[in-house]
Amino acid sequence: MNDLTSNLDKTYINISLIYLKKILGSSFPNPPVFSILVESNKSFKDNRIISFGFTSFTGRPHAESNAIENVKFRKNKIYSLYSTLEPCCHNGRDESCVSKILNSKRIDRVIFSLRDPDPRVNGKGKKKLLKNNIHVKSDVLKELGSDFYQGYILNRTQRRPKVILKLAMTIDGYISTKKNKRTKITNQLSDAYSDSLRSEVDAILVGSKTVKIDNCVLKCKSSSFLKNSPIRIILNKKLDLNINSKIFLDCEEYRTIIFSNVFDKKKLKRYEDKKVEVISFSKNDFNLKEILKKLSNLGVTNLLVEGGGEIFSSFFNQRLFDQVYIFRSNFFSGSNGTKALEKKTDSSVLKLFKLETKRFGNDSLEIYKC
Repeated sequence: MNDLTSNLDKTYINISLIYLKKILGSSFPNPPVFSILVESNKSFKDNRIISFGFTSFTGRPHAESNAIENVKFRKNKIYSLYSTLEPCCHNGRDESCVSKILNSKRIDRVIFSLRDPDPRVNGKGKKKLLKNNIHVKSDVLKELGSDFYQGYILNRTQRRPKVILKLAMTIDGYISTKKNKRTKITNQLSDAYSDSLRSEVDAILVGSKTVKIDNCVLKCKSSSFLKNSPIRIILNKKLDLNINSKIFLDCEEYRTIIFSNVFDKKKLKRYEDKKVEVISFSKNDFNLKEILKKLSNLGVTNLLVEGGGEIFSSFFNQRLFDQVYIFRSNFFSGSNGTKALEKKTDSSVLKLFKLETKRFGNDSLEIYKC
């Protein structure tokens, strides 16, 4: 293979990654993958995309399988399958992608951006394809691919999801203008962006105070994002939330989990009757590290934390986060509200690297990483 195919490979992997962005949050519990099937002549001067596929809603079938399905292969052509992630080689709920590639008997080349960190794959897919005389190229635009799969990599290698803290605050750093009272901080443009952010993650987490004060529902608001609403996670040690709160009205349709210290069967049944999952920890095990580990075991790769002040402070002080999204309004609160960080926070953990700033009318959004 020459420079021509090298440039082609980068082009098609880049296209795959662009479209990967559009399906984030739609494939739980499997990672999102986008694949493209390209038909070329023998000189690679005539190339065209003949099919594409992406991981289906709920995770199956996989992207490669969808891209190959029902394709009519032609004689004297070369077929290259491009994928954002290494094709799987283990059988689960379905036949592996590597097996489907081999069974097609017409795929000549497989090119992917990122090796799958899952121990069941992690280079084994590539090895099996090579063993069957398929030309394989890996790590194409690897750094760009790694950005999309950071949460998946953390889930498989560190047993925790990627954690994004999302704060909406006034100019002077308050998330409400009066204590224990909900305050509308951001404008509609900021809210629309927040909605899209929710649709791209697997789960959203809040503390019990946020549920009690805001009576929130934690779903995507736009009809186009609603089906991608994340799993709702509530930290509530005493299991004392009002069972008639809005968030408990549709738990049969939108998965809702409470982490608590309670093991009392009568208390648990009240929530279970509402189709709420209650996961109880002993007092010693009720901490953020154990909660993140449990979420990882449930398949969560990207977690959005939306409040409140005590929760934000805990994540900051334990440095259990990867990115911070700060929406700032254009008004002051004064000293009667609730601060974004309620506990004393070590100043060293607040030294973050700013990635970018966006404007939404009079609001601004600052995005940071550790």
